[in-house]
Amino acid sequence: MKGFVTKAIGGFFYVADEKENIYQTRIRGRIRDTVYPGDYVEFNEEIIEKVYPRKNLLHRPAIANVDQVLILLSVANPEFDRRLLDRFLIIVEKAGLNPLIVINKIDLAEEGFFEQFEDYRAAGYQVYFISVKQKQGIDELMRDLGEHINVLTGPSGVGKSSLINELVAEERMKVGEISKRLKRGVHTTRHVEFLAVENRGWVADTPGFTSLEIKHIQPEELTYFYPEFTPYLDRCKFRGCSHTHEPVCAVKDAVADSLISAERYDSYRNFYNELQEG
Repeated sequence: MKGFVTKAIGGFFYVADEKENIYQTRIRGRIRDTVYPGDYVEFNEEIIEKVYPRKNLLHRPAIANVDQVLILLSVANPEFDRRLLDRFLIIVEKAGLNPLIVINKIDLAEEGFFEQFEDYRAAGYQVYFISVKQKQGIDELMRDLGEHINVLTGPSGVGKSSLINELVAEERMKVGEISKRLKRGVHTTRHVEFLAVENRGWVADTPGFTSLEIKHIQPEELTYFYPEFTPYLDRCKFRGCSHTHEPVCAVKDAVADSLISAERYDSYRNFYNELQEG
């Protein structure tokens, strides 16, 4: 029968069938490829017989067939950081995945906080405002996770484990207290595990998806990871325009005309300079 690998620990692979029953399995010796969480496999109740072709494979952590990445940040504790969000978006765009921006702890928001996210919606991103503590906004987010393989990422302390507890049918993860001294979550996820959500969806916390290095990106690639730039890229005078110093640049003109957010453009320039410096 066909199944979905939910986790891999100590040489065992836990596989869910179509009814989400979980089986502990091992790999048959003739399978040369490694099996990862997110893989679709053919198995009997004890042995994985075949690994189906993957559409992608992420590293750090190794995880297969991901559709969407939930980028979870918070209003406060830790304080929201636009540059951090932009860095996450670049990494997710580079991986060719669909990012969902999720902002937790909206009960702590001050007046005017939400206005900045119009820049992201104008760029085509989906933005969700939630409060896990007050159970606000969870249902809307849940609807967009069905029939997708989702991974959740974000800095420590933003409520990743608490959100997963709300998304899955029953509470399956222990949530640590927040360290008052460091104001960071003490919960540490040591392995990838997919949990079932409504409408045949899966979600996993990603312990290694906290590497925010973008050094592997070439400076000239960066423009393609700012989707609001796309309509203007063919209108620049110079081929290979970096949209930083060149004259007759359609992207810079769009910024001047408020068609592209000045804050997002500043973000682009900062990351471009970071990549140039190596």
